[in-house]
Parts: sequence; C-alpha cells; structure tokens
Amino acid sequence: MTATRLDELIPEWDVRDRHTQPVRAPRAEVLRTARELQFKDLPMMHLLMRVGTLGTKRGQGKRPFLDSMVAGGFSWLHRDDDELIVGAAVRTGGSDKGPSPLGDDPFTGFQRLTEPGHYKVAFNFRVDDGELSTETRVISTDDATRRKFARYWKVIRLPSGVIRIEWLQSIRKESERRAAAGPQGPAAEQPPTARDDQTTRTPGEQSA
Repeated sequence: MTATRLDELIPEWDVRDRHTQPVRAPRAEVLRTARELQFKDLPMMHLLMRVGTLGTKRGQGKRPFLDSMVAGGFSWLHRDDDELIVGAAVRTGGSDKGPSPLGDDPFTGFQRLTEPGHYKVAFNFRVDDGELSTETRVISTDDATRRKFARYWKVIRLPSGVIRIEWLQSIRKESERRAAAGPQGPAAEQPPTARDDQTTRTPGEQSA
C-alpha cells in the first residue's frame, strides 16, 4: 500500500478503521466532492446524530460537512490533490477538555503533541487506482487515556463504521454523477471490490 500523510501523523495507533468503495470518477473530482458534501447529503449520519442528541437539531446549514467539523474544533491537517486529512487532539478531562489548539501549522502541532490526557484522532480520504478510501486512526498519549478511549470505542465503533460507509457511498455517487455530466464521463475500467478493515489494539500492544 502506498505511504500516506496519515502514516506520518499516526504511524502507530490504538484504533484503526478503514473502509473503501470502488469509484469511477477522476481523483480530483472525488476529493472535491468529499470537501463539498453537506450534512444533508448524509441521512444516516443525520439520524444517528439526532438520536445521540435526543432529537435536537444541529445548525449545519449549507456549509460543507468537513468545514463544519473544523468550525467545531477539528483542524485541516493536510489538503492536496492526493489526500484530505482532518483531525484533532482531544483533551479528555479538566475545565478545558475538548480539542486542543494545534498552532499555525496544525500538521506539525498534531505530530508533536504528547501531553498526557489526550487522544489524537485523524481520518483521511484518498483515491488510488479506482478505489476511494477513508481511514481513521486514534492514538492516546498515556495509558489511562488509552483505557478510557477503548471503552468509548466499544460504544461508537459500529455507528462510526455505518457513518463512514454512507459517507463513502455519498461521495462516490455524487462524484460519478458530476463526472458523467462532464465532457469525459466515468472511467471505463472495472473498479475493485469494496472492503472494510477495522483494527483495535489492546492498551500497551505495539503496532506492527
């Protein structure tokens, strides 16, 4: 597998969750669609978030969903023609719990943050050889936080996976629609089969 910028950010992890979809659209169109997709384009995510907030509405408006995440405390860690990465270093306790500031260079700030009491989460979107993928990785900065996040992950793992599968499907459908409406249309080659890949490491276990 080709090395990614996500590999640089979290080369070792406690949790890894990867999903793929075959896609027949140019890479640039697919990643543009990923950046522009709105909350309303993700009905399952909308439903699960409404259930999780007891039916309260979230004011997403027409802002792209990734931009809404950034406005809510996440950061753009990397954006180029090959890969999009959004992430956060989340403090789990104290009066200032929540995403910690990453400075003027979020990529480097994320890499260098080692203060105990945080978990660092990042996810990407990539297109490689007709395959759209998203991968989420999480690493904690100390054992206590690692144990706390492991309990949390047991609760959110299934709905998180459902959301990401829907996210990929929505990106694929919209990018293929846009490509078909353009001068070149979808690529003709047969895409690979969709795959899901989840990995959870027990506290203290070393990644390969």
